[in-house]
Amino acid sequence: MTPFQQALIAASEGKLQTPTVGTASGNINYFGYQLAVHKYNLGIMAAGMKCRGITFTQIKKYYGFKGRTAKDCLPQMEQLLTNYKAALNN
Repeated sequence: MTPFQQALIAASEGKLQTPTVGTASGNINYFGYQLAVHKYNLGIMAAGMKCRGITFTQIKKYYGFKGRTAKDCLPQMEQLLTNYKAALNN
């Protein structure tokens, strides 16, 4: 089980308190926000640039991605984000 999956379970059981993410249109889901930001970071890394404050290895380990480069892991992130959105709508 990946650290991301563990965090989802802990939050659903009330063992992990997630911060509130506010936008102009209201509050949004913290894990959805986290996925969107990490997808953005991974996209930048796949283009060959570095991101401040986070590394490719940290993202890879947190989500349990397989691959050597950010380009290899980007499709996995997109699939994870799609699955997460579908799970929220159900």
